[in-house]
Amino acid sequence: MSNVYDMDGKKKVIITENPSINITYKEIMKIIIENATEEGCHKIFCNGGVDMCPSDVFGTEKIDKKQEEDICNYESIGCTKCWTNAVEKIREEKKSK
Repeated sequence: MSNVYDMDGKKKVIITENPSINITYKEIMKIIIENATEEGCHKIFCNGGVDMCPSDVFGTEKIDKKQEEDICNYESIGCTKCWTNAVEKIREEKKSK
């Protein structure tokens, strides 16, 4: 388990999940850079992106914002699982092309 803090020392995200996807950090960053919107890239690299959802980075064309919010609110999955699902979805879409 790890905690992420903002510049004021306030806790932003608590990560307790163990991602099931077998992927390196380098692969994840490559997927983000290749598939993020220009605004998403700006937000994640200039503002840290710690509390951003995948749909904020990849755009709502690739990640359904409503479905993402429903899963987050009703299934109570954490950020790691949500990002894992998004990266895995984009990775699988690229493989199928």
